[in-house]
Amino acid sequence: MIKTLISALLCAAACGVHAQDALPDKDIARIESGLVPRILVEGEKVQTYNLHERMQRFNVPGISVAVFKNGKVIWAKGYGYADVERHLPVDAHTRFQSASISKSVTAFAVLKLAQARHLDLDRNVNDYLVSWKVPDNDFTRTEKVTIRRLLSHTAGLNVGGFPGYEKTTKIPDTVGVLEGAGNSPKVEVVAVPGSKHSYSGGGYVVLQKLVEELTGKPFVRYMQDELLTPLKMSESSYDPYPSKNMSLAYQANGKVYPGGWHVYPELAPAGLWTTPSDLAKFCFAVRDASQGAPGAYLAQEFAKQMLTPSMKPEGGDGYGLGLEFRGKDLNASFGHGGSNAGFKSEMFYFFRRDLGVVLMTNSDSGRIVRNELTRSISNLYQLDLFPAKTVKRQPMSRAELDAYAGRYQFDKEKDYYLTATIEANGDLTLRDLVDGKTNTFVAVAPDKFVDRYSGEEAEFKRDKPGGAIVSVLYDGEETFRHVAQ
Repeated sequence: MIKTLISALLCAAACGVHAQDALPDKDIARIESGLVPRILVEGEKVQTYNLHERMQRFNVPGISVAVFKNGKVIWAKGYGYADVERHLPVDAHTRFQSASISKSVTAFAVLKLAQARHLDLDRNVNDYLVSWKVPDNDFTRTEKVTIRRLLSHTAGLNVGGFPGYEKTTKIPDTVGVLEGAGNSPKVEVVAVPGSKHSYSGGGYVVLQKLVEELTGKPFVRYMQDELLTPLKMSESSYDPYPSKNMSLAYQANGKVYPGGWHVYPELAPAGLWTTPSDLAKFCFAVRDASQGAPGAYLAQEFAKQMLTPSMKPEGGDGYGLGLEFRGKDLNASFGHGGSNAGFKSEMFYFFRRDLGVVLMTNSDSGRIVRNELTRSISNLYQLDLFPAKTVKRQPMSRAELDAYAGRYQFDKEKDYYLTATIEANGDLTLRDLVDGKTNTFVAVAPDKFVDRYSGEEAEFKRDKPGGAIVSVLYDGEETFRHVAQ
């Protein structure tokens, strides 16, 4: 697999389809009007939707997209609003928080630093850190946290992601985040380094501190000087307070986040503001480095390591150094997804086709529309991204369906409720009373439902076989108790 991935990248230009100067209008129209839900129900007519219809249906104010091929952006367009109240439209230059896509760009810069400073990717990172070090414990007795393991999420660290901060709250610095002085836990080793893949945004904050200490520069300044400017990513910045062309962030209920957006002092894993077209430049830079092109940002030997999966248990076959890998054969790709408060994004680069897609949205419910738009683009190019799945509806009487209706309380928060109602067509609507998120579920088995649009699942539990509904397990993660009919 590893040799196949690298060899495919080396021949990407030769294997690609001939470029077009611009995506034809008929293809754009086909994409915009060809949105299909994630779940199709057997026996029901397949309905396609227009992008604007879906944005309105799911409270997604704005979305930006770029498609790029053979070194050129062939389509870049914004839809909807960056600021609903002020009627400021999204265009191709509107900046969004890229969330975890930031990790890919950070990883590229860290490898460049390693190349310039002759850093050993497999040496104990504490040998390079000075003012703060990863706390040793029983897990680090024989194996150590290294730069490679931090980049590949195999260092055994905790803290998968971060909620961000309202602008009016006290925001910790890098060490404060690492020490747990803010709204996330202390970053520490919770598994033997190198033993498995375990996604850790906390590990990238360690890399943020490493960059600051080795260069003597604030992380924002280093990334601007040493990566964003050289790659001509002129509409990108790790500055958490951008001054122009930025989109506001919206909740699932359509309301803007207080202050406009959350601030992320966790810059390396979550703090990049950018555009789809600028991320296209990043993908081209990775491509050029992997091919050993003259003047490439990174030496080919480091790019190859970036594009090599760790192969560690629990997901390492799909992750290299800051990049996720998806698909196979002609549809093999590298990229990353991103999810911050009010921002949901995806980046894909299909190296055998020299074809890429980036989509960015400004809503907590943006994932559904983003994925439907991705699916429409995928159908045009036959990329096999988020393919629709056909299910068979479980026959149920109205009385059987009504048993699921009512009010459900979150086990961990007494003031957090969901309400379940039954629609005329037999679908079950589950509404989150805190953030307004709504799921539209279809029964696919006794007590088991799947959301038509997101693919999320709901599994109901009874007090005994054939008895009363007592709880619902939401998407395999959280349990809500049935408290009222």
